[in-house]
Amino acid sequence: MATVLSQPLKKAEEIVNNRKKLAHLPLLERGLSLHFIGVGGIGMSGLAKICLEMGCHVTGSDDKENDQIVELRKLGAHIQIGIHPRLIEESHLTIYSSAVQESHLERSRAMELGVPLIRRGTLLALVARYRKLLGVAGTHGKTTTSSMMALGLRSAGLDPTVVIGGYVPELGGNACLGGDLFMVAETDESDGSFLELDPHLALVTNVEDDHLEHYGDRKTLHDAFLSYLNAVENPRHRILCADCETLMDLASKELGEGFVTYGFSERANIQGLDIRADSQGSSCRVLRGGESVGHLHVRVPGKHMLLNALGVYAAGLQLGFPIEKLAYGLSEYRGTRRRFEVLGDWKGATLIDDYAHHPTEIRATLQSLSQKADGRRVAVFQPHRYSRLEQLWEEFSKCFETLDLLIVSDVYSAGEAPRPGIDSKALANRITGPDQIIYAPGLDEVETELRKVLQKGDSVLFLGAGNINQVAGRLLKESEES
Repeated sequence: MATVLSQPLKKAEEIVNNRKKLAHLPLLERGLSLHFIGVGGIGMSGLAKICLEMGCHVTGSDDKENDQIVELRKLGAHIQIGIHPRLIEESHLTIYSSAVQESHLERSRAMELGVPLIRRGTLLALVARYRKLLGVAGTHGKTTTSSMMALGLRSAGLDPTVVIGGYVPELGGNACLGGDLFMVAETDESDGSFLELDPHLALVTNVEDDHLEHYGDRKTLHDAFLSYLNAVENPRHRILCADCETLMDLASKELGEGFVTYGFSERANIQGLDIRADSQGSSCRVLRGGESVGHLHVRVPGKHMLLNALGVYAAGLQLGFPIEKLAYGLSEYRGTRRRFEVLGDWKGATLIDDYAHHPTEIRATLQSLSQKADGRRVAVFQPHRYSRLEQLWEEFSKCFETLDLLIVSDVYSAGEAPRPGIDSKALANRITGPDQIIYAPGLDEVETELRKVLQKGDSVLFLGAGNINQVAGRLLKESEES
């Protein structure tokens, strides 16, 4: 059982209460009616799809249409745009995303009717309750690593249930119901919901300062990761990246020798050696305890992508899966939507979309760009949340050095209020490194600047977790129509 260490009292109580709810919630089975508030979110839509595949009746609401909603409707979900409290009346269980406020009318209606009301993370725990959960956590790399793990396990002959925070073409989406006891899930630390889980295996990619608006301070964030790892009964199923100093410092002080490490560092139990990288991908030899156990190759660019695959390889070794078949599955991984996703060309410039919104993620993605690009390296960056920009201001100002040209757009607030002196124009004036830096506040201005400056042979990254990729969509639509 996971234990909450030093979370602020209210949030710690919420985790404990949510875990207690599991014993009293109905089984997810054919005929059960579930309502999802904020169903279009990437995590919510994946769980809704799983419930549909289990035979549940699914309704949902959201404030706007998106691809996830269209797909769910095709599968039989009844989804309406806007706020519809009447949808609660036939629901046996109501699920809300972390973005939905307590005052939301559908949440209020569920409370009036006495319909069990749970958040997304609790539903994930309910789905995982009778399965062997292989959870992937960490500040960066969760989506990619969990996608790789799902495909690797399939290649090794397993049929896991999968819930991922991104679209994986080979899976036909972001979730699927499997036929065996294993479950692969991206487990989210942003709201503490990963503390409601009891993983069979936990792979942690890294720990950095993020989501401190939820945790309050660094120690509480670190305690949450330790609590997550302590929920894993078998210490050999705690798979940690040796290349993350913070993670290694936490583990060595608090977990003793109760974990297994992977990475390119010499201290890693499962080490990647003789790394080779080119425009076709990256590869390395894999050693365990100094002895060669195989070879790993991924087709997607970036040393961080190879490191993510090495983590999956390490998990496969610890679980005793057919490692050569798992490695073949990793070699066939082509990427996840919005993770260095090559969208197409516009007048000879290659357009690439990436979800990176933290300085460490940006640096890793720019390394992938350097590995892939032949011409100028261009990026459009849309900061995500004022709180993150303020917290990591100096890091953001120094993470774009390898670019030839950078365009900075206004902050995607994700519902946060502006903060004095924390804005994109000031950041653009502070950033050092690129030969040219342009501030373009809105999407229209970004598009105008790109039309002025892009040249044939350029590679253009659209960076951010907001809507900046809509500009790429406009340009691609023009290319398709011409």
